Amino acid sequence: MASPPLLLSESKVDSLDTHLEQFKLNYQNNQNDLQVILREYSQLLEDYKALRTSYQGKNGISSSSTPINGEAAARETIRNPYILVLVDGNGYVFNDELAKEKEEGGMKAARMLNDAVEKHLRESLPRIRNCRVIVRIYADVTNLSKQLAKAKLVGMEKRSIAAFTAGFTRAMDLFDFVDALDEEGTKFKIREHFKLAAEDSACSHILFAACHDTSYLSAMVPYAGLRDKITLVQGAGFSSDFHQFNFGVTQFPTVFRWSELPVATTNGKASTNFSPPTKKGTPFAPVKPFSRNGDPWGTASGWGVEEHSPRTISSATDANETSWGIKAEPQSKSTPTTPCKYFQKGFCRFGNKCSFQHHPKGLTSPLTNTLDRTNISALLPTSPMPGFIPLNKDGHRLDTVIRAPTQDEWATYNTRFRQQKPCNSYHLQLICTTFNCPFDHSPLEPEARHALQYVLKCAPCPQKGACRSADCIYGHICQKDECLGQMKGCRMKMDLHDVDPKLASMVPAEKGFEHEDVGESFEDANGQLVVGEKSSEGGFWF
Repeated sequence: MASPPLLLSESKVDSLDTHLEQFKLNYQNNQNDLQVILREYSQLLEDYKALRTSYQGKNGISSSSTPINGEAAARETIRNPYILVLVDGNGYVFNDELAKEKEEGGMKAARMLNDAVEKHLRESLPRIRNCRVIVRIYADVTNLSKQLAKAKLVGMEKRSIAAFTAGFTRAMDLFDFVDALDEEGTKFKIREHFKLAAEDSACSHILFAACHDTSYLSAMVPYAGLRDKITLVQGAGFSSDFHQFNFGVTQFPTVFRWSELPVATTNGKASTNFSPPTKKGTPFAPVKPFSRNGDPWGTASGWGVEEHSPRTISSATDANETSWGIKAEPQSKSTPTTPCKYFQKGFCRFGNKCSFQHHPKGLTSPLTNTLDRTNISALLPTSPMPGFIPLNKDGHRLDTVIRAPTQDEWATYNTRFRQQKPCNSYHLQLICTTFNCPFDHSPLEPEARHALQYVLKCAPCPQKGACRSADCIYGHICQKDECLGQMKGCRMKMDLHDVDPKLASMVPAEKGFEHEDVGESFEDANGQLVVGEKSSEGGFWF
């Protein structure tokens, strides 16, 4: 006998029926809500169309060229948009090589500034790259001439920079270098012109080059929200207070100086002598040599003895005080000219009493090197700028500061070095063109890579300060504090210890240079492969 089919209970059937009715009810409610939303959306579209028609009629915009949004509609009404470059010429001074060339330098400066602005627009603001560029530079020309004369860049005339400003103004049709008579006049013109441009819809962008003076901060506060319209230009004396607005920042290092000019005197005459520096770590002013019987270096009594022995020190130290009020090194009765070979190696046991010369080879006297190298690393640039080479006032290439490796970093590097020497070019220049290169190309630990960078920066570049290579991995100035060429393990030449470390300008980096590998290792007396000589801090001097 077949079993009866499985039947649902009455309660189960009633429950399903109830769920079905509830679903129908919910669906109907959702349909009603959907219709309400559609009607509201339709009404919103009608209101938008009416508002758009009213806006077009008010501004004379034809329906055939209807913009897709209000911002585009506003742009349709702008005629002759422009970009304003606003410069305070008292703080943003053109590079030395431009200022020296007078009228021709002014014309060259205008063209270089125009090229730099256009390059910035192409790379950062492509949507407004076709706008006209207007440049307004305001400065106290008389005082600026004094400062440039003090730096020996122009003549001693009252308005010696006038030829430069005239050349700048005539070079480009919308470029003007305006004499504002004094510093307050300059600030007044800058503030008012900035306010006018910030509120002008025809002004698409402002490049503000007056960030050395915090008195402009108050004028920028009302326009702090215009982050897409204002870009700050870095220069000498750039104040970090301007970062509070979160504006974009750019630089024109090939145009403007990166170091400040000496302050001009206020007695109406431009001084050609620099004041002695007072800050720690800055180069000392030239010291007036002690004169004995008309002989500036005290050589009238002979050149010293021929043997390596202590020399006699004069007790008349008061006579050695310089014109700056600085006590000079006590002069011996005889000033030798023969370099001390032990001092050159770094271990002369007679110290200051040695009768032979204790100054870098190639200098005419111990007083020729006027740099205070007590804290030389603090004066060097702290961060690189991609595509540019930092230079001092003499055009000598500078290096950015590199931290000395720690004990652990040295240990990691030495362990890796003993296994196989890393390839300098592959790890630091990211390319190696040597066929069947015998050096290690496997991934390098970050600690070992930093130590390798430090080691190579302690090795002199063959081109020294004239190097302009974008990817040079060698050193162009000795970064070791207090080192005058005699520090144990220092491989830098003597002339690389007498380099002004202050950043003055930047030039575009060049590509295509290759330097020979100067090496960075040797075997010690026990035949062990080491990296430089161990210093007192536990690291290694290269």
